[in-house]
Amino acid sequence: MTRASLVSGAFVELADALVGEYDVLDLLRTLVDQCVVLLDAEAAGILLADDNGNMQVVASTNEESRIVEVLQRQAGAGPCVDAYRSGKVVTLSDIPADGGLYPAFQAAALSQGFRSVHAIPMRFRPNTIGALNLFRTETGVLSEEDATIGQALADVATISLLHERSARENAAVNE
Repeated sequence: MTRASLVSGAFVELADALVGEYDVLDLLRTLVDQCVVLLDAEAAGILLADDNGNMQVVASTNEESRIVEVLQRQAGAGPCVDAYRSGKVVTLSDIPADGGLYPAFQAAALSQGFRSVHAIPMRFRPNTIGALNLFRTETGVLSEEDATIGQALADVATISLLHERSARENAAVNE
């Protein structure tokens, strides 16, 4: 299959969640899995904010990325947390050299073999609900194409999550 076919398939799979019943955790697991297949990343993870703004690890592709996400959440600082708070992409292309801004994240990421990270806010209009982390074992930045595809996948997943939340709230009001 061509990359274009794989990207199209990923969008169809994520958009399919907008129709009928679906499991939010399955959707997020699909997102991180597709990111690793499609993009120049060895692992991915998602932190979502709950109703009180507290970050929760909701999906990761492997134990190494999960460990980094949990430690970042506990420290309350890191590229994913900043991507959520600012609504802007945060990239550390060289964690050993540039990660000193987030010492706990830097130590956790390096201990798990990650050398760079690209954190993408999960946002739709004014709503930022979390962030998607793309971890790489090499230093450097994602290509512009990979960064664009990653943001688009995060955006579609965000719309799906906001749609699910709205439907759940409407059902509660109707009851």
